[in-house]
Amino acid sequence: MSKDKDSASDVGARFVHEIDQIERHFLVGRQKEVQFFREQLAEKRHRGRILNIYGTGGVGKSYLLDEFRRIAHHACTRFLLLDSRDFPHTPHDFCLHLLRLLRYDISNVEQTDHLNGLIELCQEAIRHIPESGGAILALDTFEELGELEYWFREEFLTQLHSKVFVVISGRYPIQGAWLSSPAWRQLINHMPIGDLDYFSVKEYLHRSGITAEDDIHRIWSKTKGHPLTLSLFLSTPLSHANQFILFEENSNVFAQVVHAWLKELPDPQLRELVEVAAVLRHFNQEFLANAIGSPVPTEHFLKLVGLSFVRRVERGWLLHDLMRDAITHELRVRAPEQYRGIRKRCVLYYYDRIKKSVHKKSVAWETAEWFYYIGDPAILAFFYQNSGIHRWEPLNESNWLEAELYIENRRSSAKEAKITYTHPETSERYDYVISAEENLYTLKHIHLRELYELDTSIVKLIRNSKGDLSGLSVIIPINAHTLDYLLTQPLSSAYFTGLSEQRIKEMKVPKETKAGYFVKTIDIPDFSDQSMRAAAGLTFITHIISAGFILASPPANPLFGEIHLGLGCQIAGHVVHFDYDGVTPTPYYVIDTRGNKLQSYLNKMLASFGMPDEQREAQEELASLSNREKEVVELIIKGHTNMEIASLLYLSEVTVKKHLTNIFRKLDIKNRSQLVILMGKR
Repeated sequence: MSKDKDSASDVGARFVHEIDQIERHFLVGRQKEVQFFREQLAEKRHRGRILNIYGTGGVGKSYLLDEFRRIAHHACTRFLLLDSRDFPHTPHDFCLHLLRLLRYDISNVEQTDHLNGLIELCQEAIRHIPESGGAILALDTFEELGELEYWFREEFLTQLHSKVFVVISGRYPIQGAWLSSPAWRQLINHMPIGDLDYFSVKEYLHRSGITAEDDIHRIWSKTKGHPLTLSLFLSTPLSHANQFILFEENSNVFAQVVHAWLKELPDPQLRELVEVAAVLRHFNQEFLANAIGSPVPTEHFLKLVGLSFVRRVERGWLLHDLMRDAITHELRVRAPEQYRGIRKRCVLYYYDRIKKSVHKKSVAWETAEWFYYIGDPAILAFFYQNSGIHRWEPLNESNWLEAELYIENRRSSAKEAKITYTHPETSERYDYVISAEENLYTLKHIHLRELYELDTSIVKLIRNSKGDLSGLSVIIPINAHTLDYLLTQPLSSAYFTGLSEQRIKEMKVPKETKAGYFVKTIDIPDFSDQSMRAAAGLTFITHIISAGFILASPPANPLFGEIHLGLGCQIAGHVVHFDYDGVTPTPYYVIDTRGNKLQSYLNKMLASFGMPDEQREAQEELASLSNREKEVVELIIKGHTNMEIASLLYLSEVTVKKHLTNIFRKLDIKNRSQLVILMGKR
C-alpha cells in the first residue's frame, strides 16, 4: 500500500512538473518583471518589502505569480499563495487558510475565537519555515478582499516577520492609506502589467505552432495583445482549422472577456458612463458630460476612472482597446441613433475647439481627436485601432547612429505588407498590398546629413512604448531658407517648379516661420502593424490644420491614395512626378486651410460625416445652452409640462420658465413648437 501511495505521489509530482514546464514555455513578454523578481531573491533586498502587481482582468497576473512561485521554489524560498476568492473575508478565516498552506494542524484551533492567538500562530509558523531563502506571501485578486484589507494592512502586516516578501496582485494599484502613509509608501514597488506587444504575441503564436506572418498580424490586430483573449482563441477549433476569417467574425471569445470586465459594473448609471466612454477616444469629466449631453457627477466619474479596464493617459483617460471595440460594436447595433448622437456631439465639440484654437497654432491634439470622430471608417481602421503610446524626438548627434542603423536595417529587411480592412457598416472587405519594393520608396531620396544641415527640426524619430526606434518622419517647413532645396530635389521639385512666381513669393517667408509643410516621408518598417501605422498616420494628421498648407506625395499605392483623400486632401491637378521608380506618375495631395479656407475645409469634412449646414447649425445652437438648459430641452422634447419638468429637476416652476426664456433667446425662436422642430434636425 505504501508503495502504491509513493508511486501515485511520483506520478502526481511529474504531472505538476510537466504542467509547470508547459506554462513556463508559454510565458512571453514578461522578462523585465521576472528579472526584477529574481534580483529581489538573489540580493535578499526583499526583506519586509511589498511588490504590487496590477493590471486589467485577463492580462496575466496569476500566470506571472505562477512563474514567481517556480523561481522561488528553485531559490529554496517558500511561496505562499492566497487567492481572496478561496476563503471568507474575515481575519479568522484568513489566518486558518494561511495555516493550512503552512501545513499546520488546525484541528485544535479551528473553532477558537481568540484572534490574536491565531495571528501569533501564523507568525510563529512563518518564522519556522525550513527553507533557507525565507518566505513569500502572495495575495491574488486583492481587490475582492474588501473590508479585510484594513485589518490585513494595520494588524497582520505590522506583525509579519521581516524575512517575508509580500506580493499583492489585483486589478488596481493599492492606494489610499498605502500611499498616504510615508512609512508604507517607501516599502512598495509598483509593477503594472500590460498587454503583450506585437513581438511577444508573435513569439507566443510561434510556440503555439502558428508561424504564417499574415495569420500572426490578423490575430495580433484582433486580440490587441490581450493574453486571455489570445489563450481563448487558441483553445477554440478556429485556431486549429486556421479559420481566421471566421475568428474575426466570431464574438464568443471577446464576449467572455467583456463579460468578465462588466462584473465591475454593479449599477446602471456606471454602465451608461462606460457605454459612452467606449465611443470616445480619450475622455475627461468635461468631455464625457458633453458626449452624454448632461452633467456627470464627480462621484460617478471617479468610479468610472477607477475601473481596471480604464487607464490614465496624458490628456485624460481611455478604455482598454478590446473593451472599447466590443461595447462600441454592441451599442452601434443595439442603439444606432444613440451611438450616432454621441459621435455628433463629439464632432461639434472639437469643431468648436479647433475654430477657437487655430490662431494659437495649438490644434495638433484637437485635430487628431476630431478625425477620430469625423474620419471615415477607413481612417479609423488604419490609424485609430491601437492605443499604443509613441513619442517623437528630433534627430541629433546623440541618436544619429541609431537613426543610421534603422535605415540600414530597413533597407536590408524590407518585406511585403498586407493590410485588410472591413467596413463596419457594409461588411465589405478591402485588401491592400504594399510590395517590398514600395516599402522602401518612403526612404528613397532621404539623406540624413543633408536634411539635418538644412534644418535640425526636419527629421524626427518615432519611438514605441519600449523606447525602440520604430519609424522616422521628414517634414520640411516651407520658407525662404528651404525653398531652394524644395525647388531642386526629387519628390518636391516637380510641384514647386510648377508654381507661379506670385505663389513662390508668398512662400518666401522668414526662416523662423513657415508658409506650410512638405511631407517628404513618414516611414515605418511595417504598414500592416497597427501600432506603427497609428504612429505614422497621427504624425500626418496632427499637422493638417496647424500647418495652414500641407503638401505630400506618397508612393502611388491605392492605400496611400485612399488615406489622403479620406483626410480631405485634394489632388494637385497641374503636376505629377516620377521620382520613386522613374515610370509611375505620382500625384501630389494638398490641404490648404489658410485664412477663410479653414472654414471651407471644416465644412467639407462635416458634410462627409453626414452633417450638412442645417444640421450643424442646430447642433451648434444647442451647444450654446448651459447643462441645465439642455436638460430642460430634452424634457420638453419628450412632451413634459413646465410643472412636470420642475418636479423632475427639483426646481420651481418659475425657474423652469426663466430657463425657457433663456433657451428661446439663445436659439432665436419664439415657442415650444419651434424648439421641437429645431431639435428634430439634430
